[in-house]
Amino acid sequence: MTTTSTATSHGRIDVGDAELEYWERGPRDATHTLFLVHAGVFGEWFRPMFDEPALDGFRVVRVHRAGYGASSRPHGHLTLADHARQCSRLLRELGIRRALWVGHSSSGCIGLQAALDDADLITGLVLLEPAPNPAGPSSQVLVREVVGPAMAAVGAGDFAQATDTFLSGVDGPDCRAALTARLGEDAFDRIVRDATFFFTDEIRAAGEWNLDPERATRITVPALLVTGGESAAVTSAYDETATILAGMLPAARHIVLPGVSHSMPLQDPARVAQLVADFVPR
Repeated sequence: MTTTSTATSHGRIDVGDAELEYWERGPRDATHTLFLVHAGVFGEWFRPMFDEPALDGFRVVRVHRAGYGASSRPHGHLTLADHARQCSRLLRELGIRRALWVGHSSSGCIGLQAALDDADLITGLVLLEPAPNPAGPSSQVLVREVVGPAMAAVGAGDFAQATDTFLSGVDGPDCRAALTARLGEDAFDRIVRDATFFFTDEIRAAGEWNLDPERATRITVPALLVTGGESAAVTSAYDETATILAGMLPAARHIVLPGVSHSMPLQDPARVAQLVADFVPR
């Protein structure tokens, strides 16, 4: 039985090998469902965007993937395909048959995998600076100047330094200020708790995953690839990846959103929400 309730609900759902924390709002019989799936490092990238008025009228679901927030911590290694499977299972447990996947960075790759594995469930993809896979030459700069130093800090047991190094390198030097402004004074401490999972497991999974041209041709849903006009020079790998993907996916287009960088869901949640709403077929 459907309901037009618009109240926000929050809970955890067993998806077989994990319990995932989720939030949802909007009418359950809405024509379109938007699934906000956060990037790596921490789970609150989409928290400010979740309540944006541009998303009113849609059924909106936000998740903490396994390893983040109050979702369960994995007992073993999770591949990006595992994350995709768990997220798809969450949607089905909520009674959702079709959803637009809104991904960011590593969850862009997870969304592409979900579209491969569960084509009947994923109606489209909005990918905000998907992680550099497929990788171009600029990815080597990203690894050398950002990932390498961050992992060196992890090796020394300093996850706070690793988090700061990674976020500053990927999102720019003003990232800490944006985090505090949107998520509160204690945001960085919460992020470091989540980041331990990212650095010890998810970053490995991202390196293992690959999308080749043959598999890409099987992803036929509409896809919008978004890069930020103010993304730091070291992260030009994201623009490069979006350009490559736009040429590989049958129904994709690539746009540049001026005035924002890799942390666009936190920098300007209203504009990103409007972009998502405008992409949904009417």
